[in-house]
Amino acid sequence: MFLALLVGATCIGFSGIFVRLSDVGPAAAGFWRMLFALPVLAAWTAVEQRRPVDGKARGGAFGAIALAGLAFGFDVTLYNAALDHTTIANASLLGNLAPVGVVLGGWLLLGERPSRRILGALMLAIAGALLLVLPRFAGGGQASGNLFGDGLAVAAAISYASYILAVRRARDRADAGYVGLVSSVVCAVFCLAAALALGEHIIPGSLQGWLAVAALGLVSHALGQGLITLSLGSYGASAASLVMVWPALVTVLAAWALFGEQPTPVQAFGGVAILAAVLMVRRG
Repeated sequence: MFLALLVGATCIGFSGIFVRLSDVGPAAAGFWRMLFALPVLAAWTAVEQRRPVDGKARGGAFGAIALAGLAFGFDVTLYNAALDHTTIANASLLGNLAPVGVVLGGWLLLGERPSRRILGALMLAIAGALLLVLPRFAGGGQASGNLFGDGLAVAAAISYASYILAVRRARDRADAGYVGLVSSVVCAVFCLAAALALGEHIIPGSLQGWLAVAALGLVSHALGQGLITLSLGSYGASAASLVMVWPALVTVLAAWALFGEQPTPVQAFGGVAILAAVLMVRRG
């Protein structure tokens, strides 16, 4: 299950790249992400339904699943909007500070007291993320990132922390495919309503735009988010969300390769710290 977490997190790491390549609004990108993923999630759910399932337990999970869908809708909309106002690296790194909220929320709300190893790994991961992002703030001017965009990314992190906690609760009562399908439908409705309300451009206007939103749905959501949802049935919220710092490193490297956003030596050291934290979770 750890490998599934890592692969899923890697796929999510490319979401910022796909959003930057798309030519639709932030909420609209979230809508297409959900829409393209729905056929895969529906097939996954159909396979799960071949096994005996406790319908009462599934029904009891609907509230948590709906909450997860709404939280994820806020997350993708805020994160996508942040990409319009700050660098890909800043948006991803700040947006992946969700483990702080998840550990605290899992402890206070779900009674999941993190082990010393998980707390230590969390501190190392957050330190690594800070080392990755601080040079941009110290650079001044545009290099420091737009304050509004950075604020949107932090808000996205809080929303994603809520999503992880809601999914963790839902997975106690329902299968991964069902959780992913229903939460994605809720998220799609939310994103479409937000896009219409904000007057966003919704239909992609180029082949690149269509390929980008399709990749968002199939790679980042159906594969990436699906694997993470599956893994949350075996890992606690604290350990699983900690691995979510991995997309920050993936995004920094991809942004370097595709957009020339070269990391500094300090940022590279931060990436090594994140890798070390992931290894600590593997052992813990």
